[in-house]
Amino acid sequence: MGEEPPQFEKAKEVVIERVRTLPPMLDNVVKAAAILIGIYEILFIFNFNYTLYDMFQKMGIKIGILQATFQTKQGEAFVLAMILIITYLLYPIRRQEKYLQKVQWYDYILAILGAISALYLFAVYQRYAEFAEVYTTDVIFGILAIILVLEATRRVLGWVLPAVVVVFLIYGIQNIGFDWIRFTQQLYFDEGIFGIPFFVMTIYVFAFVFFGAFLLKIGISDYITEFMITLFGSRPGGPAKAAVISSGLMGTVSGSSVANVLTTGTFTIPLMKKAGYPPEIAGAVEPVASTGGQLMPPIMGAAAFIMAEFLGVPYNKLIIAAVIPALVYYAGVYLFIDLETKRLGLKGMPRESFSGLDYFIRKLYILLPIVVITVALVWGIPPHISAISSLGVAIWVAWISKDNIKGHEGLYVAVVLLATALMFTGKAMATPVAGISLLILLGLAAVGFISDKVEFNEKFYITALFLLFIALTKYIGMTKEQILLLSGVFGIIFSLIIGWYSKSEDGRAMYRATYESMIDAGKTSTSVMLAAASAGLIQGVLTMTGLVTSLGYRLVDLTAGNLWLLLMLTMVFSLILGMGVPTTANYIITSLVAAPAIFNAVQGLHPYSDPVPGFATPIALLAAHFFVFYFGILADVTPPVALASYAGSALAGGDFWKTAMNAVKYALAGYIGPYIYFTHPEMFIITVKHWTTMTALQVLYDLSATLLVMYLLAIALTGWFGKHLRKEIRGLAGILGIISATLNPVIVGISFVFVIALRLLGEKLSS
Repeated sequence: MGEEPPQFEKAKEVVIERVRTLPPMLDNVVKAAAILIGIYEILFIFNFNYTLYDMFQKMGIKIGILQATFQTKQGEAFVLAMILIITYLLYPIRRQEKYLQKVQWYDYILAILGAISALYLFAVYQRYAEFAEVYTTDVIFGILAIILVLEATRRVLGWVLPAVVVVFLIYGIQNIGFDWIRFTQQLYFDEGIFGIPFFVMTIYVFAFVFFGAFLLKIGISDYITEFMITLFGSRPGGPAKAAVISSGLMGTVSGSSVANVLTTGTFTIPLMKKAGYPPEIAGAVEPVASTGGQLMPPIMGAAAFIMAEFLGVPYNKLIIAAVIPALVYYAGVYLFIDLETKRLGLKGMPRESFSGLDYFIRKLYILLPIVVITVALVWGIPPHISAISSLGVAIWVAWISKDNIKGHEGLYVAVVLLATALMFTGKAMATPVAGISLLILLGLAAVGFISDKVEFNEKFYITALFLLFIALTKYIGMTKEQILLLSGVFGIIFSLIIGWYSKSEDGRAMYRATYESMIDAGKTSTSVMLAAASAGLIQGVLTMTGLVTSLGYRLVDLTAGNLWLLLMLTMVFSLILGMGVPTTANYIITSLVAAPAIFNAVQGLHPYSDPVPGFATPIALLAAHFFVFYFGILADVTPPVALASYAGSALAGGDFWKTAMNAVKYALAGYIGPYIYFTHPEMFIITVKHWTTMTALQVLYDLSATLLVMYLLAIALTGWFGKHLRKEIRGLAGILGIISATLNPVIVGISFVFVIALRLLGEKLSS
């Protein structure tokens, strides 16, 4: 990205998860395992091998080895084997200094056994798929794999999730009369470890982890944060508002609340404190904004991909359903921050504290990968292909953004924009597109011979390789999806080759960033993969014992069929579970246990019994899954655990409890919103069967009324509306805000009049 603006100095890193610093040999083993995850994923799970075979075949070259195929379960087993090697070498049995200093002898044994227990399934699955028979040896390796997955999960994520899984496992084996063969078949071969959650992680989520790792390493995430701070920093409350927007943008890519806090928070939190925010407010704003990233399309948290699989609704439809709730969440956070800023009397930071805005405007094309992934997802291109295609564009724009590598930036940007658009064209335009790509390349080369706007350096070489790639793949007749997948993979290869031979500092930095991104993707995926594998065991037990059906009815009986009581019980269950269980596992458990209960409570009622237009999924089930999804995510900022709030308070140097309570306050839209969306499912947009003027007006009214609710609650909790408000006025604002959540037109009208009255009579109502 060129020279970094000087004012952005990263704060001291706060480490939430402590891992070992390995000696070179073991570090290389971990790196190799991480890279192998990426290679296997791309080759066999993303079907890159077939795409590559098809490309060479169209060129008249047949490479039979590229037709090698493995079952999906075998791919999942290979990935898990690498995950277990990484975990047992990196994560100690206890987080104490003596265990962090070196790898213990038993860690080597566990790493080897973990790999063997997973690779055993890889070896025998073809036999099982053909005969569906389970032998004694299978039972031994199956139980060993379950034990080692649980211990690995405990090391990475803590004891709560494994403890919950163990309770379910004990119940499950007792329920089936200690039938170990059935137990192994269900939890090792068919579902369990390698059930839907782990399947979704390997098929879809890893591609986004891969994409996110590259954005972090090649500088795109830093650009987003710095741009937002420069854009808003000089305004009242600017650093906090910049944190909201930048964290929302990066959170939608990273999918991890804590990771996002530790990434963007190192910039935003010190600036918020410098602008005058108390540590407990600065440390709360960032976690709330970061947590909301998992709710923000186009890339939501990993649980959203599992939701798509559970519901049978394509992911590109779910991101449309999430648009209004996400906007309400961030609008609510913004309203709170705006009023808090005015209450504290804070001013913007001096404009001279920041670099000129023209730098970031000139580099705006760096955001092109996020635009590409959004367009691809909305168009219905498979999520993993969307992520990988955006990765190719991200690498390309990262190279041309290097100021120390000469070349006319505007010219290269124009080429990237045009070439990216050409990649998305269909087969009907294949031949013209191939010709246009070659003409662009020849034009660039000609400019290089006659002027200094183009020099034959890294920028030219990376651009030439991409243009040749587009021309070739279009000419030989590859499909749009194949070209997009190939572009990401070849982008990595192009970057490694050019970076390896580069003599410039920026070129070598890009080589390191590309190489390290592949390693980081494998390491980062450890936590989500283990969470999915462990949660899959719970899902397997629920299916095996029939609890998946009966628990829903029991919850309905427990609440006497009262919908509001059931929703509140589900909220509490999700928040409590989320205190020690990662978002993904939390969603899996609550969606299997509580979502069916909510569905049963409203079954037969209009519009809940209607299907989502175009799908068999009932609207009630969609609304119920979104409900538990939201509260599972909000557990990251809800005390007493609140890992994201803990990270924010650590960075800000503030009191944890005050920080966490402020975070709950600022995230209020996330706690109240799910109730509104459930009772007004038209706000999911995809639930509307026929769009009419009245329907559009209804959705617009729902959105406006919901924003009014958030505004009233922000006024009540901050006690500010131009002046400090009296307690009774604050109380009235709070009551009106809560009852307006019904979106009853009469009550909403009264609330609107109340806000107008506050505006007109502010002096008389202030304290």
